[in-house]
Amino acid sequence: MDYALCEAAQHNMEGITRAVTFYDINCQYNKHLRVRVDRSRFLEMVPELTIIPGIGLWHVHGHQDSCYVRYASNFIEGIGRIDGEIMETLWARLNLISPAARGMSSPHRKECLDYQMNDSNFCKMIRMKRTLCRKFKQAKNGIAESEKAFQRLDEAAPADSKTEWLASERIAQSSRINNPAAMDVYEINIKKAPSKKEIELRLLEEGNAQNAAPARRSVATWISMGLAIEEAQIALLIEVRRIGRRSTETQRLDIARQRDRLQGQIDGFTQSALTHLGEGFDADDDPDDLTLDILDDLDDDPADFSETSDTWTNSPELTVIPLPSNLGVDRCRRCMAEDLIPLEMSLREGQANDALHNLRIHLCNKAILFRTTVRQAKSQALKTRAWSQVTSVQQAVSLHASIYTKTRKQMMQLEPGQDQIQKYKPLLREQLKISTAVGDPNARGQRNESLAWFWSVEVDLGGSDHSWNEEFYRVHWLRAKSLRDRWKEELLVVESEMDWTCNFFLRKAAQWIERMGESSANRLRGHACYSGRQSRMYLLLAQDAQAAFQDLKRIQIDDSDE
Repeated sequence: MDYALCEAAQHNMEGITRAVTFYDINCQYNKHLRVRVDRSRFLEMVPELTIIPGIGLWHVHGHQDSCYVRYASNFIEGIGRIDGEIMETLWARLNLISPAARGMSSPHRKECLDYQMNDSNFCKMIRMKRTLCRKFKQAKNGIAESEKAFQRLDEAAPADSKTEWLASERIAQSSRINNPAAMDVYEINIKKAPSKKEIELRLLEEGNAQNAAPARRSVATWISMGLAIEEAQIALLIEVRRIGRRSTETQRLDIARQRDRLQGQIDGFTQSALTHLGEGFDADDDPDDLTLDILDDLDDDPADFSETSDTWTNSPELTVIPLPSNLGVDRCRRCMAEDLIPLEMSLREGQANDALHNLRIHLCNKAILFRTTVRQAKSQALKTRAWSQVTSVQQAVSLHASIYTKTRKQMMQLEPGQDQIQKYKPLLREQLKISTAVGDPNARGQRNESLAWFWSVEVDLGGSDHSWNEEFYRVHWLRAKSLRDRWKEELLVVESEMDWTCNFFLRKAAQWIERMGESSANRLRGHACYSGRQSRMYLLLAQDAQAAFQDLKRIQIDDSDE
């Protein structure tokens, strides 16, 4: 890979000082690229060449969340709107010959692949006019839509905040080569409370450091698995309630598969409980009945829920798993498993922190949707699309609110301290509504309004003068501006590609005319005829492309004048 990149960087690169490379693992590959090149006797790269690493959009979503703003093409200046994928776009072409190529010998397969790709390249060339015209129209429409979306955000943003955001964007773009983390300005700058994963990792490290017994080493992972099962139960309960009894076969099959997977996880968890809870625990004993208070999606009474939904008393989503909070403190003491109580309490705190963090994110997204999408929708189609986005966000809000409610109830069973009771308060329905204090902190008539308690649970936004709404608005503003800038760059690139395409066709026509003259001088009549035909083909392609591009630009100018 290093050799291929160094050789490519030396081919026709006169006067070029900036290059963008896309690689599936560029976040790791590009870190020490210059060091590897300098240490090798066989590699050489121009020192003046600045390489900007990127990751294709098809692969970047499989990386860590931080890789998106650092390496996605959406945030790289000067490259327009590209996906960064090359080989993957050719798979559809190769699929046409893949059945026949399976039985071929290696030389035959190579020839077949070469023939197919040469034909693909030729088809791309003769269809270049149509492709560029389509991309030109897309760029024009993209500029109009992104400009309109950005203007809505820009008009409502304070002038001093916009100046600060622009300065942070310029610093990030100029520093991204040496410090990719500078691009994190496009992300929400929130230092949240410790998550369940962080607490589980800390408990495992503490257990290994104290040389705990084998039965106690993995207890944190076992409890964390139980918490994940409870979250899956709540999600499945909400889904069953949503579809009701009048469901399709596909929906019922999907629910049945989820129940089967969930039952397998519950069976494995219950068997492991015999190891962690000691000999005093009997897997056949029934813990306390499961009671859920899911705010907007489920009835409080399980009997009513069973009558209105396709479920039953012993279904996996209603099964109580043997966690210490379900067994009770007294029974854990009888089982000599009292040391599990503080472990579950710590993990429950992390679970509650995760639920509240996700709840805040989705509520802010809902506020931004109302402010920038729902209220701006002028047609019925736009309103329907906007409200479908709100409904999707509301479902996520209900899920995380239900998880927090269940988590807090289980924490109360573990005899929490007064600080924990004060910190994790009950979640009320009216607190999940988007008030003006979230959607527009400077609006009238909210002198006596205040945000709910969970907006300030161990959250550090980088200063006392920041708010959740301001932080989310900053990110939306920066990303909307980045989208608009990429579309403007895309239009410039497409217009340049139009000129390059016409120049390429004219150059190829001139080359074949020279070859026709040489063939005629050498009395190679067949070669001369073929060269003349090729020259004529490229000349017609050039004339056709020039006419189409000029007509398209003229139409766009006329539309803008109107």
